[in-house]
Amino acid sequence: SILASPLVAARVRCASASDRGTMPAKVRCSHLLIKTCNSRNPVSRRTGQSTSNVTEEAALKELEVIRQSLTPENFAEYAEKRSDCGSFKQGGDLGEFGEGEMMQEFWVGTNALKVGEISGPVKTDSGIHLIYRTM
Repeated sequence: SILASPLVAARVRCASASDRGTMPAKVRCSHLLIKTCNSRNPVSRRTGQSTSNVTEEAALKELEVIRQSLTPENFAEYAEKRSDCGSFKQGGDLGEFGEGEMMQEFWVGTNALKVGEISGPVKTDSGIHLIYRTM
């Protein structure tokens, strides 16, 4: 059966959820990621340096300071200067994505925001993020 494939089954579940209006089929956001010693790949894509010496506590403190000055207008500038994700080159823009294309915590964190809002810290296996929802 075609539903035997987990990927197809997941797509069917996602389509059903979006039909009910619970979450959009696609969202778009930018993010600023600080990788830590607990990140699944503890190397900054911006600097090429290891982040194995960055604690989660230090990352959270830094993100709290950044968040105080962060606005939709300056988000890209901050992401270019500080994000450890390769998307720093695009000001943190990750483009459009649907459920299952990003880690679940990131998907849920993005959907908790209204368009134009910036999150507090969101932890995933990649590190700790600030998310700016753009669509």
